[in-house]
Amino acid sequence: MSTLRSRATSEQRPLPWAAIAAVGTGLFGLGLAVGGYGAYVSLLIARGVSPDAAGLGMSLFLFGQFAAVVPADLLTRRTAVERVAAAGFVLAGIGIGLGAVLTLEATYASRLLLGLGQGAAFVAGMKYVGLRTTGADTATAQGMLGALFTLGLAVGLAAGPVVVPWAGPALPTVGAAGVALAGGAFTARLATVGPDARTVLGAYLEPFTSAGGLALGFGNVATFGFLMVASTWYAEVVAGAALPGTAVLVGFALATVVGRGVGGWLSRTYGERATVGGTLLGLALVLLGLAAAIDVDSAAGIAAGLVLTGFGFGVPFGPLFGLAFSELADDAGVTLSGMMLVGNGAALAYPWLVGRLLAATDGYAAGFAAMGATVGAIWLCWRRTVGG
Repeated sequence: MSTLRSRATSEQRPLPWAAIAAVGTGLFGLGLAVGGYGAYVSLLIARGVSPDAAGLGMSLFLFGQFAAVVPADLLTRRTAVERVAAAGFVLAGIGIGLGAVLTLEATYASRLLLGLGQGAAFVAGMKYVGLRTTGADTATAQGMLGALFTLGLAVGLAAGPVVVPWAGPALPTVGAAGVALAGGAFTARLATVGPDARTVLGAYLEPFTSAGGLALGFGNVATFGFLMVASTWYAEVVAGAALPGTAVLVGFALATVVGRGVGGWLSRTYGERATVGGTLLGLALVLLGLAAAIDVDSAAGIAAGLVLTGFGFGVPFGPLFGLAFSELADDAGVTLSGMMLVGNGAALAYPWLVGRLLAATDGYAAGFAAMGATVGAIWLCWRRTVGG
């Protein structure tokens, strides 16, 4: 995640390594659970659950985050920030644990609670280290937290299709829940910070009433939101193609992680606007190309498309939030919550939609074509409002 600005201070503080370790542990556990969901989708479908019903679990996760981020930020303005983060990790850990019961009802409850908990933990955790650091250290500390979540997601996505069929659904779930709960316990013991200055409810949507602000919010649909769609369905895509599934998923996961660093380099070289705009266009073309490769059953095209989307999701994330924090609300907590509100809210139908189109067409081409067309529309909006 890009910089969440801290309170101004004249003193340079050392990096809060204990806080980074505590919050980062919890976020890594949440990443494991989010990234591993695709393996559980495969099990549900194998048990006769329709693809759209299985995909709805990730839609509920996105809805949970959508519903939690603003209340969580408001709560950090009334009580200690680390307590809000710890409570989020505990709620998410409980939700992850429910996923050990492989029924559709338990899966839905699991994903919803995970989304609610992650929304609270992410906002409050990022805010906590932002209030404990100054200047460039804020970007460094929060970048570490974002990297730990992304690393957990990458590990869960790549390892899930191997570990879940081998060990069963319960063991990986309990492991991820344990890591998240440990992060919550460590976070609860951190030094007290906050509460932060209060704000009004309307402040969270006001930055997105302009066309440029809305384009920034929609950019988060194409990065974080569609990354969640990918983590839901990519395991099933490679399982249905003549591909070395583990190698392709590892390639996608590595591309997502490496893409974060590439995005920073491109931003310094070409600027944030050009980096985000160019990557959005590239991602739209890759998704449309992936849909075409699936339609003609080109194994090489599918493998290349899946890996390249990892860069498409990873590269623009940091520059996008860098622009948001510099151009939207002065209150960084409002900006972070608002970006997550728009990004999760506008993307939440897509995990279900891909499954629905799979059931209707007996293939993934239509679903990924819809995603590509959506990213293309976001790019056009970006070009006309933000530029680059």
